[in-house]
Amino acid sequence: MKLWQKIFLSSLMLIIAVMNIVSITLLGNSHHLSIEREQSHAVNEHEYLTSTFINTVTYEKLSQEVLTIKLTKIDKAAEYTVNSMSRNINSAIYYDTQASAAIKMPNKLNKLIHEELLDNIDLSCEEYTILTLESEDKQFMTVGSAIQLDGELYYIVTASDITEIFRLHNSQSDFVREISIISSAVISLILLIITITLLKPLNRLNVYTKAIAGGQYNIRILKKGSREFCELADNMNIMADAVQSHAIHLEKIAESRQTFIANLAHEMKTPLTSILGFGDLLRIKKNVTDSERIEYAAVIVDETKRLRSLSGKLMELAAMGGTEIEKKSVDLKKLIGDTETALTPLLNKRNISLITETDDIIIKADAELFKSLLYNIVENAVKASPDNSEITLKAKRNKEKAVITVSDHGIGMTKEETKRVFEPFYMADKSRSRKAGGAGLGLALCAEIAKLHNSALKIDSSPGKGTTVYIEMPEAKGK
Repeated sequence: MKLWQKIFLSSLMLIIAVMNIVSITLLGNSHHLSIEREQSHAVNEHEYLTSTFINTVTYEKLSQEVLTIKLTKIDKAAEYTVNSMSRNINSAIYYDTQASAAIKMPNKLNKLIHEELLDNIDLSCEEYTILTLESEDKQFMTVGSAIQLDGELYYIVTASDITEIFRLHNSQSDFVREISIISSAVISLILLIITITLLKPLNRLNVYTKAIAGGQYNIRILKKGSREFCELADNMNIMADAVQSHAIHLEKIAESRQTFIANLAHEMKTPLTSILGFGDLLRIKKNVTDSERIEYAAVIVDETKRLRSLSGKLMELAAMGGTEIEKKSVDLKKLIGDTETALTPLLNKRNISLITETDDIIIKADAELFKSLLYNIVENAVKASPDNSEITLKAKRNKEKAVITVSDHGIGMTKEETKRVFEPFYMADKSRSRKAGGAGLGLALCAEIAKLHNSALKIDSSPGKGTTVYIEMPEAKGK
């Protein structure tokens, strides 16, 4: 069952139940009040009958100046009293539960009175006995009491016709039932329209949600309806933005991985082709001079070193992803000194000088990873610099941060090249980089290491004027 159906049916059932309860309660109270009013009237009539009967007997005694009168006189007094009552009041005076002194009421009602009322009358003469009896499809309010008169016990009974009250109650019940059916139909229609109208924004949200779930991430939900639906639409739009952003991010990752694999295949193809080609020459060629053998072997060794460097950088780059590093307090001056020592063979080979200026700075870092970061940046500077030149490596304190700069006077790069220089396999000068044994992975590795150290890595370069790499990271507070 759908939500709108549940809301509609539950609301309709609640409304109908409340209407019926209220109607039944009001009708019941009205009927009860009518019965009480008739009961009070019946008691008054009964008291009038009783007092009239007693007064008539007393009058006969006074007129005859006796203390007691004959039973026949009492019977006449009873008959006179009963006949003097209103036509709407049925009355009777009995000697006992079987015989009567005077009676004015239908036989069937009289029979019912003998069967159900007389035996229940209070003989102490202190209370009235009141019963509602049904005779010949009519309802009667009967009131009975007992009195002592001249040593005899008399039962006095009055019966008022209250059929109209029950007929009116039944008529009102039928009318309320009909009104309830008509009202329920009208309320059902109104409630259905209101429910559908109020839940229309929810149906719209459902349509948009299905579209977004189907891959249409550019769809945004229009804010219409109540405040709650507008707020829900805002949240759904925020979710759609996040999903779209994540999807775009995943697409970029997929594209970058595809590019990465394509570049990797291309980079590995060249050295493997050279190794295979010169290996075949050594295997096939029968007469190989010493100079040729040395030349072929040198090419094979160089290309093998290039492959080793490529695989090593790839392993380091892969290991960076999702890695949690353990940072310790590291003396930056010592770290730069160790890096300078490791680079000495490479610098001497090109007769390049590395000039270092370092403040006493302590940083929180993984020493080996950060040394690899510095090594790769300086190595790239060496590859871009001409022979017999200088490279400057400085580490200065700027407020609470350590700023490391590596500057060279090499070929430099354009602004477009500096934007892409951190991409894997990207090389600004491919011929020079390959000649130097590079694969375009060094700066990509540097970017990952800097990210792990919460450091900012920036490049400032101009073609023909050299390049400066900036590393900015927080200085350790405790030494």
